[in-house]
Amino acid sequence: MTISILGVHARSNYKLIPGLDLWDIDRNAYNFTGQNPVIVHPPCAQWSRLKSKAKNCMLEKELAVFCWEKVRDNGGIFEHPAGSSFFKYVNADFSKIISVSQRWWGFPAEKRTYLYFSRSSPLSTPLSFDCATKKVCQLHSSQRSLMPLSFCQYLVDCIQKTHTS
Repeated sequence: MTISILGVHARSNYKLIPGLDLWDIDRNAYNFTGQNPVIVHPPCAQWSRLKSKAKNCMLEKELAVFCWEKVRDNGGIFEHPAGSSFFKYVNADFSKIISVSQRWWGFPAEKRTYLYFSRSSPLSTPLSFDCATKKVCQLHSSQRSLMPLSFCQYLVDCIQKTHTS
């Protein structure tokens, strides 16, 4: 089964996982017409807790809606930061959303993330009770949006092991 990743960061660790169909800014997720399951990472600035400080960009806002439709149509996972207002905007079924910390997979700071699952399910998570020594705002901007390879692999595994047509 091919899994497509929409909204791939230029330096994403997804690029280290063989066999994925990657859609970065150059490939443009809006061009995705496939029927295979997806993992989506739409821009979050327009929906985050700090959206009042973000530059207003309707194209980014609409991309989140496009990605949401792909997850609903094809099955997969929609990832957004904890506190995102997007899920309320689309009236998501909150019983299909889990909250995780990317720190559990090695992110250098506490970074809560919401995961919405459609026709797939979460696998057990590597829960950690270690205290985070840094905050996301203390990281260099180049580190803030990069997900650990093990977290990328976790999301791929969730689809490969639990996806239903």
